[in-house]
This record gives sequence, C-alpha cells and structure tokens, in this order.
Amino acid sequence: MSRSTSGINAALAEGYAAFQSGDLAAAERAYQRALVADPRNKDALLGLAAVDIRSARYQSAESYYARVLEIDPRDPDANAGMVSLRGRSDPVQSESRLKTLIAAHPDAAALHFALGNQLAVQSRWAEAQAAYFRAVAIEPENPDYAFNLAVSLDQLRQGRPALEYYQRALALAGARAASFNKPQVETRIRELQR
Repeated sequence: MSRSTSGINAALAEGYAAFQSGDLAAAERAYQRALVADPRNKDALLGLAAVDIRSARYQSAESYYARVLEIDPRDPDANAGMVSLRGRSDPVQSESRLKTLIAAHPDAAALHFALGNQLAVQSRWAEAQAAYFRAVAIEPENPDYAFNLAVSLDQLRQGRPALEYYQRALALAGARAASFNKPQVETRIRELQR
C-alpha cells in the first residue's frame, strides 16, 4: 500500500513540476501514471484538466473536472474550472454560481480568479479587480493572478499599481508557468514606465 501511495505521490510531484516548467507532455504522462494507479485521484484529474486547458482541449478538461465533481461535488478547483469553461454561455448564472461557491469556500483562490474572469468578460473592471485582488491575496505566488489583477488595474486607468503587478507577474513567471504572453507584458511595462 505505501509503495503504491509513494508511487502516486512521486508521479503527482513529477507532473506538477513538469507543468510548472511548461512541459505539458511530461506533465500529462506523469498525471496519467498517477491516475492509472488510482483512478479517483483528484490531484491527477485536476492536473490533467489544467494540462488540457493550456492545450486548448476544453472538452477533455471538462470531462476531468466532471470526474472530480463526481468524487467531491464541492471541490472548489473543479467547480471553478467547470464554471469557467461553461461561463461564456450564461455569464449571469456563472457569476451567481461562483458567488455561491465563494460563500462556501472563501479562501479558494481559483474561485475568486474565475469570478474575476467572468466580470472581466462583462467589462465590469472594478468588480473584477476586487476579485483578482482577493485571489492574489490568497495565492500571491501565482503569476496569472498577478497578471489579471494588473490588467484590471490597467483598464481602470490605475497605471502605477498596474505597472507593479505586471512586473510582479513577470517575475513570478520566471519560477512558475504562466498563461500570459511575456513579450506583450514586457512591452506594456515599457509603455507604463514612460
């Protein structure tokens, strides 16, 4: 039993490290190994969903989130992912669902981030900024959270704080994989520094 558990943990650690370094193929292989050993492993399923999101395989990501929700219907990461994937079709319902989930899991950064994304799509930048700020406060080392906070501040014409968060996002992206375009962020930083 412990040998199996340590093998799963090693595969999960390998998958996470590969994902953070941007090696999606290696991350997928490692998470699949963990899933073969334990088909109900939520971390492996969430890891595979994250790989699929980065690879633009949204239907596959949705199926992994659905499997996590079968195991734990209240899982905040799977709920945030699922609502984000389905949110464009009904943003009002998605916003309501996210707020309900946040009430149950106030310290789930992924939920605050997903809410910020829903609000940003509707150009409700002040509310999006508040949601992104909460996500950053909970998980300060996430470059995507810092980046989206910077964008919301930029949209609100708050150049100085936007610049700080763009710089922070770029610095964090040096140690952890990020979804944003680094050269575009560097260009925006130069523009804000003028």
